Amino acid sequence: MMSLQNPNLVIVGGGQAAAFAIKAIRTADEGCPVTLISDENILPYDRPPLSKKCITGEKSFDSCLFFEKQFYQENQIELILEDRVDAIDFQNRLITLNSRSSINYDKLLIATGSKNRPVSIEGLDSEDLFQLRTIADSRAILEKAQTSSKALIIGGGFIGLELAASLSLLGKSVTLVEVNSQLMGRSIPLEVASIIQDRHEAAGVDVLLNSTVVNVQNKQDSYTADLEDGRSIACDLIIAGIGVEPNIDIFEKSQITLDNGIVVDECGRTSIDDVYAAGDVTNFYHPIYQKYMRLESWKHAQSHGSNVGKNLAGNQAEYSDIPWMWSDQYEYSLQLSGITAGHTDRVQRGDSVSDGIIYFYIRQDQIIGACGVSEGPKIGRDIRVAGQLAKNQQKVDIGLLADPNQKLQSLLAK
Repeated sequence: MMSLQNPNLVIVGGGQAAAFAIKAIRTADEGCPVTLISDENILPYDRPPLSKKCITGEKSFDSCLFFEKQFYQENQIELILEDRVDAIDFQNRLITLNSRSSINYDKLLIATGSKNRPVSIEGLDSEDLFQLRTIADSRAILEKAQTSSKALIIGGGFIGLELAASLSLLGKSVTLVEVNSQLMGRSIPLEVASIIQDRHEAAGVDVLLNSTVVNVQNKQDSYTADLEDGRSIACDLIIAGIGVEPNIDIFEKSQITLDNGIVVDECGRTSIDDVYAAGDVTNFYHPIYQKYMRLESWKHAQSHGSNVGKNLAGNQAEYSDIPWMWSDQYEYSLQLSGITAGHTDRVQRGDSVSDGIIYFYIRQDQIIGACGVSEGPKIGRDIRVAGQLAKNQQKVDIGLLADPNQKLQSLLAK
């Protein structure tokens, strides 16, 4: 084990990046004091099940923890739960909590994640609108769904679509309203989004694109939502999933550099000495794509947290993981590796969702991204290989990519 002369490490934020940073820190150093501060009253937990298996009843909320309490006890992690950070004095290395207590740090990791974008619709009170971010939010949606039959979901991103699938599987009538001309437009290409839309419509979900809710009329536990084009939707449950933004409110007037999140280098270092950031809250430099990126995905939160934890503990490690995300909707597994913007060629592999369809996005004979869908995780291995080819910046034969009989693994440079 390396010696760090026991610096006092403090982590602000109780999500996935924080949990896996702790694991990485303890792998590098068994003795330095580590404190975790979270505004929730629960240990760090897995969020993807909150829109899927926790709603359908396939998974309990209690089983979502990354690590049980024993992990934190054995690793001597001080836990400060259900307390909010009100201010951070970077010059004096002092954190002020809502409980009016304060904590000093030698090194700081900011892992405050994302927060839901605010929603304001005329006639709709906040207590009548549900959003999903926490276990408490998921519990509230599940409880309301027990006495609801017609759900309106505003937003056609991952969360909105996963909830639409879950509620549909529970036998609810679901209408989904999306302001843009395609689903998941911020991250998923149209050719894959169209496949997902077809599956939702086959399940009975009414998908309304290029649509906006402008007014809601409350009629004794039921609602009428008026769209911009004059149509009306009757419902008794309204959920908004219009995306998230970095949780940086307390840093807006500080000296830390912000630009669509907290700006960090490839090691997670911010513009302030001994202050690091990881996960959704960061706009990080990616050395392979040679640009800054902000990602909102399970895999990024875990991998970035682990990587920055190593750096926080004194082991310099560059973060160059290829982005990867997935979404389970019905029996479909949607996966994306890398990026798709800026491609000059597109290659399709497979023509059946049952066996898997993957699109490879090419620039200068190199894969920059891959996106596909299959029944179950059948495309997982090829998506991972595509990510490795992208990381290697390896030139590929486009014809071989299109041949489903050609094992992608064989294309990796020896």
